[in-house]
Amino acid sequence: MEKLLFSLITLVLVSYSSGQAPSCRDYPCPKYDVQEQNKDFEVRHYADTDWITTKLSKRDSGSLMAAAKTLGDFCDAQKKAGHDIIDGWPALITIEDGEDSSTSLSWFLAPGSKPEVTDTSVTLEHKAEATVYVRKYDGTPSLQTALENKKILQEALVAAGKKFKEDISVGAVYERYFSLTHHNEIWLYSA
Repeated sequence: MEKLLFSLITLVLVSYSSGQAPSCRDYPCPKYDVQEQNKDFEVRHYADTDWITTKLSKRDSGSLMAAAKTLGDFCDAQKKAGHDIIDGWPALITIEDGEDSSTSLSWFLAPGSKPEVTDTSVTLEHKAEATVYVRKYDGTPSLQTALENKKILQEALVAAGKKFKEDISVGAVYERYFSLTHHNEIWLYSA
């Protein structure tokens, strides 16, 4: 019995510390360690990652669709040119408020991807390791549900005494928009 219990605990720990979100399915995702988990949020420490990023002209669905097309066309052109681009998840929508406010769409570049950036509307972005507070939620992604979940996460972090960067928020999506199921996340960076 003790051996069975140990095996189950090991299986649970390995699945939690594997560093890949279950929502990634068979696609590569950024590696992370869960440092803390409760009913309101997770604290994750992400390793260094690389992304392709494009800016949105406005914060609306039309601009988001145009940004997704820009990244999709970029990936298609890279593959046709013989460059390795390995599909991965998630896609990030980053909103930076303040003096230089901006909104961007980023796609994760799996290790082994070797794009050659020649399109001036696409940048290669390296994100250094970081600690992130994460709230998970289901349903079709929208700005409204993202803002509602961001508010819930902010309130939970304040109640827990956690400090976070208030001028940057990230929405992470792991499926295509027309998928039957959706796993979404709101990320706030630790301050």
